[in-house]
Order: sequence, then C-alpha cells, then structure tokens
Amino acid sequence: MIKLAHRGYSEKYPENTMIAFVEAIEGNFDGIETDVHLTKDNRLVLIHDEKINRTSNGKGYVKDLTYDELCKYNFNYHFKEYKEKITLLEELLDYCKNREAILNLEIKTDKIRYSNIEKMTYNLVKSKGMLNRVIFSSFCLGSLLTLREIDKNIYLGYLFEDDYIKNKELVFKYKFNAAHPKYVFLNEKEINDYLKRGIDVNTWTVNDFEIKDFLADEGVKVIITNRDI
Repeated sequence: MIKLAHRGYSEKYPENTMIAFVEAIEGNFDGIETDVHLTKDNRLVLIHDEKINRTSNGKGYVKDLTYDELCKYNFNYHFKEYKEKITLLEELLDYCKNREAILNLEIKTDKIRYSNIEKMTYNLVKSKGMLNRVIFSSFCLGSLLTLREIDKNIYLGYLFEDDYIKNKELVFKYKFNAAHPKYVFLNEKEINDYLKRGIDVNTWTVNDFEIKDFLADEGVKVIITNRDI
C-alpha cells in the first residue's frame, strides 16, 4: 500500500507548505497529496481552499491575487512557530524529481473553473519528467476528461464524497485508472467491485491504524493520511 501525506505532513506542520512536504518525504510517507490552484497572474500554487483566509494571515481568493501578493502572507495555519510562504507547484516538483516520491495533484476546479489549469499543470509536470509518478485527481469530471484529451496515458483518479452510487458508475463509464472515494464508503464488496474491473482504489483521509490495515488487506492501492500510520 502507498501512503501519501495529505497536504504534506499536515498533522505536524502547516498544510501545503514546503516544510510539510519535505518532512513527509524525508519521513515515512511514500509521497504527497496536494491541491493545485491558479493565481491572478497564472502561477500554479498549492493550497486547499479557494480563499487564503483559513490557512494564512491574509484574505481573499487565490484567483484575485498575484503570486507576489500571496508571498506577503504567512501560510502557517495554526502553527504559530512557523513562517511559511505559499508554495508553487514547480517548487514541489523540483524537490521531488530526484527523489522516489509519488505525487497526487488534485486539480481544484470543483468550485472555480480556472481557465486552462489542466493543460498548465500537465505541461509543468511533463517538463520535469514526472508524468509517470503523478496521479492527477479531481472532484470535477470535466477536468479529468480534459486531461485525458491532453494525454490518454496519464493516471487519472476521480474524487467523490456525495452521490456515491452515481459517481461509482461514472468511474466505470469513463474507465478511470482509479476511484478516489472517501474511505467510509469502502467495504470488501465495494473494493472488489473496482478491482475486478481493473480499477485501483485510492482513498482518503485515513488516520486510523485498524482502518489502514483493513484497507491494505482488501487491496486498496493508496491511502491519503494526515498521520504517520
């Protein structure tokens, strides 16, 4: 089973910052799960929310701020001892490209449809020679289909939490490489439904040892976790 650090090692360090990514890779994680947004000046940055309010000392939407403007703020979340700037996707790729790290890049287009973010993300990953180590995931079906049009050989994972049955059928219909449901939906039967069709099961956010062991025994490929479990 592959263990990915949810927004980096977010239990111990400010989420989606370089220190959280570095500590995960240097520790016991196999890689990183992170979230890709687009700034006003078309820079790919790593942050979970559409707004910076929760994770920084600033306010506003990522889409309305330039990268230089974002760099004025401290993205230390509630870890007061840290001073962390927003992370560029390119910075994470550069750090990981000579390490054996797997990356799950969630394209955050389920609330704001950033123009051309799929192509920009793909091109950057390709330029670093890392397409074979990246899972492209999204809650937005359209973004995954756009990525498939760009390159039919990349690994795509469809994220979903609500409308489980409907979204499960979409995974089957479009034959994505992986289903990314929340772990609470998974039991032996559900996992087997995907596996017998050749579809991987990657799930989130698993922070319990017993649940992790059950999922591993049933053939889940990837868990996304905040903790070193």
